[in-house]
Amino acid sequence: MPYPVIGMSPGNSYFKDDVVKSLLEKVIEKYGKTAILIPDIPAISTYIALGYPENRARRDKALPQGNNLRSKVLRAMAELGYTSDIVRVIDWSLEIKDNTFYQEKYLQVLNLYNSNNAFQEEVNNTTRNVLTVSDSEPDISLVKIAAHYLLSEFAFMEFSLQLLKSENVTYIYHKEWPVYEKYIAGEFDGVIREYLGFEIITV
Repeated sequence: MPYPVIGMSPGNSYFKDDVVKSLLEKVIEKYGKTAILIPDIPAISTYIALGYPENRARRDKALPQGNNLRSKVLRAMAELGYTSDIVRVIDWSLEIKDNTFYQEKYLQVLNLYNSNNAFQEEVNNTTRNVLTVSDSEPDISLVKIAAHYLLSEFAFMEFSLQLLKSENVTYIYHKEWPVYEKYIAGEFDGVIREYLGFEIITV
């Protein structure tokens, strides 16, 4: 059975307290354990693309929102009686950011982004949807800054097998994620990543 990873985006209003609690219950009931991914460090690039200076993007947006999500998860764990053996809350800053194997995987994903037009277009379109807050379309230079977030998630999933000591890992999300689904199916580079999965679980 694959190791499930629940992705929780900082600033995403979907992840309210009751949703987080119900999501943990559902995933634990099915898999017996889960990891929680909160990409707060990568989210800094999203807020920079939205116009925040780097220090404010970090201090006032990405990191506080990441901490807020982490607190929701810890509260839900306490209410449900789950230990850290059952729910592993990954710390991007301590466990991922400076890990050389993760950085290797990030460079591989970045290389695919820079060399494969289809992948770059899908990543940019997905990122553009996040950045579009009005009818005006964001400049491509800003889209490329914010694309770091999505590329970081892909690199994490490649790295997660080593981190979680598992042969198979599946990403749990609450809606379709076409660019990731195409990536693991090998639609961009012909590499079918059978060790990575994707599952939609809603509450």
